[in-house]
Amino acid sequence: MSILIKMNYRTKISNFIFLTLTGLLTTILSCQDEEPNNYILDIDIVPINGGTVSPLSGTYNVGDTITLTATPNEYYTLNEWLEDSLVSLTDPYKCCLTLILDGQKNITVTFTLTDSDNDNIPDKMDLCEDTPEGLVVDQNGCAAVQKDTDEDGVNDAIDICPNTPDNENVDENGCHVVLGNYALGGVIFYIDETLNHGLVVALNDNESGEWGCSDEEILNANDSTLGSGYRNTFAILASECEPAGISAVIAAYSATTFISEDTLISDWYLPSIDELKLLYQEREWIDDSLTVYNGTRFENTTYWSSTQDSADKAKSVSFGNGLTKSSYKVSVNNVRAMRAF
Repeated sequence: MSILIKMNYRTKISNFIFLTLTGLLTTILSCQDEEPNNYILDIDIVPINGGTVSPLSGTYNVGDTITLTATPNEYYTLNEWLEDSLVSLTDPYKCCLTLILDGQKNITVTFTLTDSDNDNIPDKMDLCEDTPEGLVVDQNGCAAVQKDTDEDGVNDAIDICPNTPDNENVDENGCHVVLGNYALGGVIFYIDETLNHGLVVALNDNESGEWGCSDEEILNANDSTLGSGYRNTFAILASECEPAGISAVIAAYSATTFISEDTLISDWYLPSIDELKLLYQEREWIDDSLTVYNGTRFENTTYWSSTQDSADKAKSVSFGNGLTKSSYKVSVNNVRAMRAF
């Protein structure tokens, strides 16, 4: 009988332990199935020095409403808020983001360098604020109208003499007008009585060629006076005659000649016969000035003028002896362009 009682006692103990362990296991498993009551909010700032966010992180209960405030650092602007670095959450111009916590949140706020004048140079590196829209700028964010490289009081956009020496008095074009000085891509060889206008000869010869328009009388291309070369050349270009000859040479030269990085000269022309004779008469000192500015001297050969003589002839000057000639348009002679200021 005593043996039977002992067995019942052990059985009860075993049952008690079994039930206790079963209940504990059930509790643990049921806890694993329940949703957590709080979440951690993670916030990334890109770039890290772009600004700050408040609050930056924290643990919150499900259903909490959280307002995040972004403050850009100097030279930066808030760009946008992102969830999981992919989904845009708000208007990029809003400083604040309000959200309801319904799960783990990974929020990224991005900042960009500010460019107030929209010239593609960030304010942090922009030396010229308020650049007018549409202007080409350099690596410092400065357009030509905002620069005065040679410090002569005339901005680079209109300065046709970009390398004026210090302390020189200049005209409205930024030029110290002196015979033999560099200006507009060439050398000044004539100044009128006003001292504000004159003529410039190109530093080098153009490609030699025929006068062109053979056996065709070009209207308004017969003027020989000083200052008429532009009108003659314009008339030749406007005629679109064949073969084009010097008109094509001058047109090509005008389309590719720069006096600075972004200033194109497009009004070169062929001298009239009087302009060409003046170049010959002053050739000695003009040649010297040309070489000073890395140009080339005139050759001892015949140069074309823009002055037409007849349907098949045009005037030219021999720089070997100074003689004025009436040359057949099909002759091949040298060409040296000029322009006025």
